[in-house]
Amino acid sequence: MFDKLDTNIIDGMERGLLSTVFFDNETIKEIKENIFSNPQYKKIYEVMNELYLNKFPVNEETVLAKLDSTFEQPLLNIISANPISHIDSIYNSLLENNYKIFLQTQLKKIAADETSSIDKVNELEALIQRSRDFKRQEIFNFIDFSKAEEKNPNFFLEDILPIQEHEINIISAPGGSGKSYISLYIALQFIYKYTLKKCFLWLSEDEIGVSKKRASSLCKIHNELNINNRITVIGKETQVFHFVDKNLNINAKFELMKQQLKDFSLIVLDPLIAFYGADENSNADARYFMSLLNKWCVDENKTIILIHHHSKASGTNKSSARGASAFIDACRMHYVIEKVENDTRSRKVVIDKTNHFSNEKHDYIIKLFDTKVEVKTFEPQKEIPKKYSMPTLGNLDDTEVEELWLQLKLKRGRNNGWRK
Repeated sequence: MFDKLDTNIIDGMERGLLSTVFFDNETIKEIKENIFSNPQYKKIYEVMNELYLNKFPVNEETVLAKLDSTFEQPLLNIISANPISHIDSIYNSLLENNYKIFLQTQLKKIAADETSSIDKVNELEALIQRSRDFKRQEIFNFIDFSKAEEKNPNFFLEDILPIQEHEINIISAPGGSGKSYISLYIALQFIYKYTLKKCFLWLSEDEIGVSKKRASSLCKIHNELNINNRITVIGKETQVFHFVDKNLNINAKFELMKQQLKDFSLIVLDPLIAFYGADENSNADARYFMSLLNKWCVDENKTIILIHHHSKASGTNKSSARGASAFIDACRMHYVIEKVENDTRSRKVVIDKTNHFSNEKHDYIIKLFDTKVEVKTFEPQKEIPKKYSMPTLGNLDDTEVEELWLQLKLKRGRNNGWRK
């Protein structure tokens, strides 16, 4: 009658929830009830909750200290499980599954009860009403729409290059267009304008020293900018990892990274594809990946900028971002970098897509280089064969002809033993 979850799936979900609490103790607040079906997991959750409420760290050592040795293996199984970013959906699934089990138990109890039919009908009606109440509580959290607070989307750096706050923004361009320079420029402007905020950039294709040189160059061009401890940059020296794999499993390192970046307001990731391990051309996979980043923005008030490549065949066409179209569809703003005619020191950033920005200005010229820069395709020079000219006998006098004849006879004599 009721479709219950497979026991292996339930076990994986429960381990994932508890593993997430180990990685981020604050997430235990999202687990509102002890909904664990495994008796050992249920006990582990009780200990975790007690430690958290008493302001103790929740880790393997503190939990095991309150349990006996029979919990060592279950704890190991929990710690080895991947943490999850969508706790609410997993929690609700387990909560619903528990209620389905409860309903089945109650129905069997009513069927086996020897009371009158009228009593059974009353019990069934009460059970059905309870089920309806449960569904209403789980699916929706209604608010009075008439009292909802109006809200406009916010942008920072509106006069320089508007970036929508607490959303995903994508900057795309062909290779060699200055994407990394633009990233650093935005980050430097951000820490200059917002003196209490911090910015993190993972420029995974460049060494950190190269990025530092570019940032220093930008500070010389734009005198108001400077490099300080509120901008953090890592490069190709740090091993990049996929946030999701080809099966859309979330990497545990992604959750760890989110914890380490709790104090950063602006996150720049370059390039997008370096952090994506699923099918690049699958819209479904791309939407899932973007939903993880979007939830990060919503839950922790992060603003994310993704640097994205254009496909090689498409050049600077605005609709030519590499891979699935869902990457661009899922972001709030999409920018395309173009060259500026007769000005190799600057780049034009064009707002290709925006959901909310109403300003008529959609093109922004940004000076990036302190000297003229022209990216040219390398073409190897063709080797030109050397030309040799031989004098004709008509240009020589009799004495020169005799000397040339003697030299020829001497050479042939040495090589062949020939003599005059």
